[in-house]
Amino acid sequence: MSKLTENLTYDYLAAEAAPTREERIEATYAFGGSCSSLKLGMGKGCTKYNCRKFAQGGGCQLTLALGIVRTFQNTVVIIHGPLGCASNNLGVAGYSKTFRVLKHKPVTDNIWLHTNLDENDVISGGIDKLREAIVYAEQEYRPDAIVIGNSCVPGIIGDDIDALIDELDGQLSARIVPVHCEGFKSKFVATGYDSAYHGVLKKLIDPVKKAKKTNPGDSAGTTAVEQYIHSKTVNLLNVGSTSYGDEVELSRLLKALGLTVRVMPLYASIEEISRMGEAALNVSICATHDDYLIGHLKERFGTEYIIDTLPIGIKNTNQWLRAIAAFFKLENEAEELIAMETLQIEAALEPFKKVLNGKTVFVGGGETRIFTTAEFYQFLGMKVLGLKPHNFDRFAVPMIDDIDDPEAVVDVAPGQPAEELVVLNRLRPDLYVGHTGANAWVTKLGIPTTPLFGQSFNYMGYSGAFELARKAARRLQNTAFAKKIAANVALPFRPEWYASNPFDNIKEAQQG
Repeated sequence: MSKLTENLTYDYLAAEAAPTREERIEATYAFGGSCSSLKLGMGKGCTKYNCRKFAQGGGCQLTLALGIVRTFQNTVVIIHGPLGCASNNLGVAGYSKTFRVLKHKPVTDNIWLHTNLDENDVISGGIDKLREAIVYAEQEYRPDAIVIGNSCVPGIIGDDIDALIDELDGQLSARIVPVHCEGFKSKFVATGYDSAYHGVLKKLIDPVKKAKKTNPGDSAGTTAVEQYIHSKTVNLLNVGSTSYGDEVELSRLLKALGLTVRVMPLYASIEEISRMGEAALNVSICATHDDYLIGHLKERFGTEYIIDTLPIGIKNTNQWLRAIAAFFKLENEAEELIAMETLQIEAALEPFKKVLNGKTVFVGGGETRIFTTAEFYQFLGMKVLGLKPHNFDRFAVPMIDDIDDPEAVVDVAPGQPAEELVVLNRLRPDLYVGHTGANAWVTKLGIPTTPLFGQSFNYMGYSGAFELARKAARRLQNTAFAKKIAANVALPFRPEWYASNPFDNIKEAQQG
C-alpha cells in the first residue's frame, strides 16, 4: 500500500453514490502562487478551503464518468437528464471506434440513449421515461450491461434510479449499472471518476472464483496452473488520456519482467471487468483517476497496488518499474532492463537536448501528468516557469519537489482560461504543453503549443520520452504558426485585464 493512501478508507459501496472528493481526500481547485507556497498550504491543510468568487468554464462530472463506461464492450449508456447533457458523446465516437480497431476489439459504435427530460418531468418525475429507455435498450440491443448516467436534473428532483434498478433486477439479461454523477454535488470534476467506478464495483466486478480442486487431497482449492498465472498477473489500469502506443509500451516493459499484463478497464468486455479481482497487483498510471477503484479492490480482494507515480520521462518510468519489480521480487531483472533502456534513450535524446536546452516551458492539465511531464522537460535542459493543474491533492504533493524552481508559478484551476492567459502573457514561455481545449487560447498569445496527451502518439515509458522530446523540439524549430495566429486573431481581453492580478478572483481560506 502507498503512503499516499495509508489513512484513507474505501468502504463506501453500501451507499448509493460515491462520496465527493471534498469529503474523501484533501484537495483544492483554487490556488494561485508558487510551488513552495502550495506545498506549505497543503501541509497546513488550509488550501482545501479555497474557492473562487467567479468561475469561468470548468468540467462536468458526467463527461468524465462517461469517458470510462462508454468504452465498455457491448454496453448501452442511458443518459438520464435533459436534452444536451452528454452531447459530447457525438464528438468522441470516431476515436472510440479507432481505439477498438487498434486493440483488435469488435468494431462497434458507441450506443447511447437519452431520456430527454422536459419541464413536465421536472414536476412529475422522470422514472417512467428511464424505465422505458432501459427496457428498450434490453430488447433492441441485447447488451451485456446498461449503464445509467444520472445527471443534475434527476438528482435535484429526486428520481430514485436505484429503486428502479432493484425493481427490474432479474427481469433483464443485462447488468444495470447506476452512475450518480450529478455535477452540482462537487467542485471537483474528478469526482466523476469515483462515480463511475462506484457503479462498476457494485454491479460488474464479481467475487474471485476458485478453480475446482485437482484432486481430493488438494487443500489449496485451486489448480497449480491457475495459482501461477494469478501470481504473475498485473492489471494495468488505463485511462482516457492513455494512447494505444502508451499501452503497448508499458505492456512491453512489464512483459520483459516476465509478467502477464491485462490492460483494463477501458475498452474491456464486461466479462473481463467482472474478473478484475483475479490479479496479483493493480498498477495505476494516474492516481487522480484510479485511487477509488484500487482502494476498494484492495479492501475487497486484498489486491495490492502501485499508485505513486506516472511513467512519463526516464526518472519516473524507472521509479514505476522498480516499484512493480519490488512487489514481485524481480529487482535484479528490473535493473538490467532499466540500464539497457536508459542507455538507449539517453543517446537518442541528445539531438533534442541541443534544441531545447535553455528554453522555457509551461505545462497545464491533470496534476500528476503535468508534474511528471515538467520533470522530464527539466531533464532535457528546459526551465519550468509554471504549471496549471485542474485540481491538486495529496497524490501530487511529493511531486512538487521535482520542480527545480520553488518559485515556479502554480495556478490550480479547472478551466479558467482568462486567469491562465494573464499568467502566460506575463511569463511568455517558449513552449506551452497543455490539455485538450487550452492550446487554441494560448496560440492566440503567439506562444507555440504542443498537446499534453493524444490518441495518435506515445507519451509514456521510454519510447514516450522520445516522442515528448521530438515533438517539443519540432515545435520550437518553427514558431511561425503561433506568431501568425497572434498577429491576425485577437483574444477578447482588454489591456487592463492583462495588467490585473490573475489570482484576485481566488478567495483564500484564513489560516489560524
